[in-house]
Formats: sequence, C-alpha cells, structure tokens
Amino acid sequence: MKKILPFFLLSALFFANCKVVKYTPANLPVNQLIFGNGGGFAGIETSYILLENGQVFKQVGVNGTYQELKPINRKKAKAMFEKAVTLQLFKLDINQPGNLYYFVREINQQIDSKVTWGAGDFLPPQGLVFLYKDLAALVKDREVIGEGKKANLSEEEKEKQEKKKKDELGW
Repeated sequence: MKKILPFFLLSALFFANCKVVKYTPANLPVNQLIFGNGGGFAGIETSYILLENGQVFKQVGVNGTYQELKPINRKKAKAMFEKAVTLQLFKLDINQPGNLYYFVREINQQIDSKVTWGAGDFLPPQGLVFLYKDLAALVKDREVIGEGKKANLSEEEKEKQEKKKKDELGW
C-alpha cells in the first residue's frame, strides 16, 4: 500500500498539469488554420478557424459572430497543421479569386500567409486542394456547441426544423 500511494499522487499531479486550454474567439492562440469559401450570388463568406487542440470556430459573413463547433480529434487537428506546413503556403503567392472562391490561411509565430483561388482560368496546386477538402470534411455537419444544431444548415432547413419543433409542441 505504501508503494501505491506515491504512484497515485504522482499520477494525479501529472494529469492535473495536462489540462487542456479552452480558447474563445476573443482569446485565440497564435497557431491557427483559417479556411473557407465565399462569393456567389449572395457574396457571403464562411470561414472556419481550426486550432491545434481541435477546437473549431465558424463565422458566416465578414462581421458575423463566431460559433464554436464541437471539437475534432486533437491528432487530426495536428495532422492538418502538419499538412499546411509541408505545403509551405507562404511560398505560394496565390491570389486568384473567382465568383466563387476558396481560401486557406496559416498563422503562426513566424508567418501569416493566405492563398485564395477559384478563378476559372487558374488551376491551384493539387496539394492545396486536398488540404482544403480535408479541412472542409472535418467541419462538415459538425454541431454548434450548446445549440445541438448542425452548423451547415441552410436557412430553409433551419426554418423546417423550427416548424417541426413548433408542431411537436402544439404551437
């Protein structure tokens, strides 16, 4: 018993120091991957901020409020950051938006680089497209924390859900 007690105390101290920091849109860490798309008829931009701890924030419209989405696996988040680093976005001087455009932005202590593409006459590097698709797949259908709603629902789908809730409640 005397040998077990120190083990538990050391384990408790170790796990207490492994506390995961939770960020808010007002208090973000330096390392971020920001990605999204915009344009089209409405001209609305949707962007996501991915953090290394797996937290994800979504913003619709340039001045829209941020919504925190359910986090992704920390290992998957780190893998996305590693993919972005291997692409060396800061060397890709790409600013080729079209009517519909896509972007990936990498921010860390040394750099803040953004690439934008979508022009019909421009073919982006395949690695960049794969990174964007992987990032988009991670956030697709991810629920907003505290609301229990899918983050990617259209206004029409949201109205249908609200109508269904009202019908169920008898309003």
